[in-house]
Amino acid sequence: MVIKVKKQKKSLASQFGIPWASKERKWFQTKTGSQKKKKPQPFIVQDEYYHKAKKDGFRARSAYKLMEIQERFKIIESDMDICDVWAAPGSFIQYTKRIIKDTWKIVWIDLKPISKYSQSNINTIVHSILEIDTLIPKVEVFIGEGNQFDLMLSDIWADTTWIRDLDQQKSVELNTKIIEFSETFLKKWWNLLLKVFKWDEFYDLIKVINKHFDRFTEFKPDACRDRSFEEFVICWGRK
Repeated sequence: MVIKVKKQKKSLASQFGIPWASKERKWFQTKTGSQKKKKPQPFIVQDEYYHKAKKDGFRARSAYKLMEIQERFKIIESDMDICDVWAAPGSFIQYTKRIIKDTWKIVWIDLKPISKYSQSNINTIVHSILEIDTLIPKVEVFIGEGNQFDLMLSDIWADTTWIRDLDQQKSVELNTKIIEFSETFLKKWWNLLLKVFKWDEFYDLIKVINKHFDRFTEFKPDACRDRSFEEFVICWGRK
């Protein structure tokens, strides 16, 4: 069941200015998953998840990342309209469409065109998330003016330069834009899934998440390469 967060009254701690409960706290997180540090495995391009995806008919290993998140947190329900940002090559959609009914909509957005699906409820938009003003009317074509999604997903990946500071900055910028986009198209008190890279500037993004969402949970699926800095952040309850 997707968590629908209702706005709560201020706690006594918050009312009386206890530091950890104040609005000025640096950030709050719920950390899940194993805390044990394992020795990183050698980098293998065609690892077990690569072969598993080929066998199961998924376009990429990222399907298993979403599968693990769904098994743990149940963020997807069968009666949801869903937006997938940065959707190529489409493995998130492949997994999602196994859950939602054909009467509900999936809209994917990406700079790259991907192979279309036969289902009429899956609609594709080739557009940059950085250009929100021109993106809005394209989304409204599929869901109607004034309508919103029940869930937004993103497996966003900026083209890497291998210059760490620059790549961090791009990741934060893209995810910040997705949060801005969610202000228009995500229903209030519903949820957003982001992929982030856990470097220093990640904490700049946390400030943005705390401003727009009630709370968040970090989670690194086993399908992520253990050498990777990537994690997923479930942003619960858009304010």
